[in-house]
Amino acid sequence: PATTAFSPSKITRASFSTSKRSSLSPPFISSKLWSAGSSDDRNIQDADDFDDEEECLPWGHELWQVERIDRISDWTGNQKTFPNPLSLKENVPKSWFVDKDAAIAAKVQVDAHETEADHELGLRSEAFSAAGPRLEIAHDTTKSKAAIVTCGGLCPGLNTVVREVVMCLSRQYGVSEVYGVPAGYRGFKEPDNWRKLDERIVSNLHNVGGSILGSSRGGHDTNAIVDSLVENDINLLFVVGGDGTVRGAAKIAEEVKRRGLSISVATVPKTIDNDVPLLDRTFGFETAVEAAREAINVANVEAEGFPFGLGVVKVMGRNSGFIAMHSTLGSRVVDLCLVPEVNFNFDGPGGITEHLYERLLSHGKAVVVVAEGAGQDLIAAATANGLEEKKDASGNVLLEDVGPWLCRELKQRLDVKLDSVAGTPLNAQGDKVTLKYVDPSYMVRGVPPNTADNVYCTQLAHNAVHGAMAGMSSFLVGSVNARECYVPIKLVVNKRNVIDTAHQSLWEYVVFDTAQPSFSVDSDDRNEADVLISASGGVILASDDE
Repeated sequence: PATTAFSPSKITRASFSTSKRSSLSPPFISSKLWSAGSSDDRNIQDADDFDDEEECLPWGHELWQVERIDRISDWTGNQKTFPNPLSLKENVPKSWFVDKDAAIAAKVQVDAHETEADHELGLRSEAFSAAGPRLEIAHDTTKSKAAIVTCGGLCPGLNTVVREVVMCLSRQYGVSEVYGVPAGYRGFKEPDNWRKLDERIVSNLHNVGGSILGSSRGGHDTNAIVDSLVENDINLLFVVGGDGTVRGAAKIAEEVKRRGLSISVATVPKTIDNDVPLLDRTFGFETAVEAAREAINVANVEAEGFPFGLGVVKVMGRNSGFIAMHSTLGSRVVDLCLVPEVNFNFDGPGGITEHLYERLLSHGKAVVVVAEGAGQDLIAAATANGLEEKKDASGNVLLEDVGPWLCRELKQRLDVKLDSVAGTPLNAQGDKVTLKYVDPSYMVRGVPPNTADNVYCTQLAHNAVHGAMAGMSSFLVGSVNARECYVPIKLVVNKRNVIDTAHQSLWEYVVFDTAQPSFSVDSDDRNEADVLISASGGVILASDDE
């Protein structure tokens, strides 16, 4: 979907009876929202300790609303904890551990004239629990068994996440029984095929693309999965996957909760499209952008080598065009960037044909980057495609191949324009467009992660382990405003991260830098306090099936 769905109604929030502040949480879980450092778990200064009572907050009033993460003690009633083995090591300061009240603000851009009342508006007071090791943990490490599964499409960094979950469990918590579930969710039905993982087996995985466990789409059977976890005494489950996988993890966590089981379900979100909402980025994204940039450089060299050379590069991006946008800005040679979030037109004023024609005449070449989900409405209209849309096993709509279609349409239109000036100084030799098409899609998915993604995967995996060991469940781990934190799965299910075209963000750099037409975008009339813009230039969009 395009950005027409930007509206307050699409991002449901719970209201607080004591103030006007809002939450990201859906209404049915609003009662679970909690305030960091509530009066029953911290020391509150006496009123006499303050210099000016009139400037003090009311008793029990908190500045920040922290999204609560489920804990297994909520439904088991077992409040027993154990010292974190890391805290027993020599020369390890307590400052390396995360305080229970530590949180990361959802919004970092502030109004210099903001008042206390303003802080309570919209999402300005929203925060997420900081990720990292806790001094006390909820699972007995001597009796713990873990399982890890990778689902959905391949992505740079999958193997690094598998490696680091194993390494963290083994080296930091002493958990030796870690099992890899092969072939995605369907693998839970065949525990005899589970692969025991240890440090030796995973030692070199960070240098290898793909997933050592294999992957698949679909195959999710909630009851069968939880039954398998129980039968094999698994109390720590790590799920690595995209939006469909995250929905599956939410169902597993809910069933675990319904049965009152002491099983932590942690999720490491995976998508090179970078379409998980709230997070700065997802692992594999930076590697994918680098690989896409290399393809763009090839297309540019080819375009420069021929008269009126046109290089077209198709990159991944089903619903979100982040790879296209970031690789465009990183390459510095792109003349036109097309993404799913912005509709475009070929002809007439402001059309892409005229823009590329001018570039061909002035520069002798042009380069186009298109995300796979762009232009789907134009393809459907041109082909009179009235067939029912098809979906894959994960529920994703199968897209028409925009790359070859765009090449045909552009060449046809640009050849006509060049013919009209053949024999003139603008086209003395009567040349036509020389088009070179590059599709690096699967080269982008299957490569090993770069250094930045390897570091990020390590952070994500270790923090997933820390959260699970602390007894948290139904959460995903990620970076918000450059700090690692825990986000309840329920906040991202049926939502996606899309390029923000309505506010000051990275998309404006693309439009201004390429000098491409600024196609009509839908305005966002929400108050600034209700908008969260990610570090990668994204904003939350509810999906059609919410």
